[in-house]
Amino acid sequence: MNQLPTVAVLTEIFYKDSCIHFGSIHDFCEELANYSMQHQLIFYVTSLSMYLENEKNGYRWIDGEWKKTEVPPANVIYNRLHSRKAEHSYLFEQLIEKLKDENVLMFNHRFLHKWEVHQYLANHSYLHPYLPKTELFRNKQTLDSFVERFPVVFIKPIHGSQGRHIFRIENKETGFLLDYSTSMKDATQQYASTSELFTALKERLKSAAIIQQGIDMQTIDGRPIDFRLLCHRVHDSEWRVTSAIARMANQEQFVANLARGGEIVPIDNVLQQWYERRKAFQQKMLLKDIAIEVSTVLASEAEGLYGEFGIDLAIDREHKPWIIEVNTKPSKQTDMSISKRFIRPSAKAIIDYCLSLIDEKE
Repeated sequence: MNQLPTVAVLTEIFYKDSCIHFGSIHDFCEELANYSMQHQLIFYVTSLSMYLENEKNGYRWIDGEWKKTEVPPANVIYNRLHSRKAEHSYLFEQLIEKLKDENVLMFNHRFLHKWEVHQYLANHSYLHPYLPKTELFRNKQTLDSFVERFPVVFIKPIHGSQGRHIFRIENKETGFLLDYSTSMKDATQQYASTSELFTALKERLKSAAIIQQGIDMQTIDGRPIDFRLLCHRVHDSEWRVTSAIARMANQEQFVANLARGGEIVPIDNVLQQWYERRKAFQQKMLLKDIAIEVSTVLASEAEGLYGEFGIDLAIDREHKPWIIEVNTKPSKQTDMSISKRFIRPSAKAIIDYCLSLIDEKE
C-alpha cells in the first residue's frame, strides 16, 4: 500500500443524475483533490458508513472524475458531515472510538450549537464588549426582561442554520411586532401583550432557543449588512482569516444569509461607503482581530479538534462591532470561484492544516 500521507473528507455521498455527488461541497472537494495532488498527498472522500464498514474504498479524483477505488487509512479526516442527527448517532460514536484506536486525527469535531458557543465566548471578559446580551429562552420572565430592556430582540433555535426560523421582536407603542423568517420572505404579526406574544412563540418554537439583544445594524439602502469572516487554523493556536465578505439582506428579509436571498458584496466597498479610507481599513482590521480571537477561544474551549470557523459579525450605527454567530461547518457558497480551475484560499488552507497535523504527528 502506498505510504504517502493521506487526507480524507467525511461527508454525505449521494447519486445525482446517475453520478456520485457530495452535496454542497462537491466542487470544493475537487479543489481539495487538485491542491492535494500538488503536495503529493492521497486525497479521497468517504462517508460515515463507508469508513466504519472497513471497505478500504473511497472516492478519488482521477482523470477528471470521481472514481471509487481502494484507498489507504487516512492520517487526517476533515469532518464535513452536514447532519446534526448523524453526529448524535451511534455510528458517529463508533467512528470516534475507531479513530481513537487507530490514532487518526479528525478536525471540525462536531457542530457547536449557539448556546454553547455563547458560553465559551462569555468565559473571556475581553470579548464581552462584542457579545450581544444572550440567554436561553426558558420562560415568559426571560421574554419580559429582554423586551423591557431592548427595543429589538431576536429568538433563534440553538441548532438553527442559514437564518431559518429566526424571530425578531420589536417593542412598539402599539404592542409587540413579531417578524419571523420563512423560506420565501419575512412574515409579521402584532401582539398586544407579552403573554400573547409568549404563547405565539411557544407554539412556533420546535426546539431549544436563545433570546438575544437586537443590534441596530448599519445598512445600505435600508438593507442590513453583516460580515462573514472565514478563519482557518495554521497550527497550534495560530489562526488566520482566509476570506472576508459582506452580505446584504434581501429587501424582504431581516437576515443577510445567502440562503435567505442575501447578496455578497465586497467588504471594502461596504466599509468605504460608510467610512473614509483610513477608518474603513481600521474597522476591517478590527473585524479580523475579533474573528481570530473568537476562533482561538473556541478551539481552546470546545472538546475535540477544530481547524475552521465562519464568524458572522456586524457593525452598529454607533460604529461598534458585534459577534452575531459562529458557524462550525461554514458554507462554501460564500467564496465561489469564478473559474472551475481556480483553487480557493479556503481549500488550500484546509490541506495546509492537514499537512501541519501530519508533520506534528511525525
